[in-house]
Amino acid sequence: MKINVRPAIESDHAFIYATYLRNKWFDKNNKTTLKRSTWSSMQHKRLEKLFKEEVVLVACLSEDHDTILGYALFEGDEPYIYIKLDWRSPGIDVKGKLLKEMV
Repeated sequence: MKINVRPAIESDHAFIYATYLRNKWFDKNNKTTLKRSTWSSMQHKRLEKLFKEEVVLVACLSEDHDTILGYALFEGDEPYIYIKLDWRSPGIDVKGKLLKEMV
């Protein structure tokens, strides 16, 4: 099994929006006092900008580019990386492949 890293395409956006917004909202470091709908709308606009700047990378199977294993995006100095639970094994190292492509 070979893993490819590619720029995000439009069909990836819904998955990335959903997982990013859910994970960031429930992150213990999220100290917002905004209503969830207001916060999500603001974050959605920020993600739209990142997609336009093409700074979102997707890890997928080489034989199936539509199967997303994880993704990475630049958030200032720190990259945000999300890997699907089934692909978080150190032996597979999806995170390492994404980080390598980000540099």
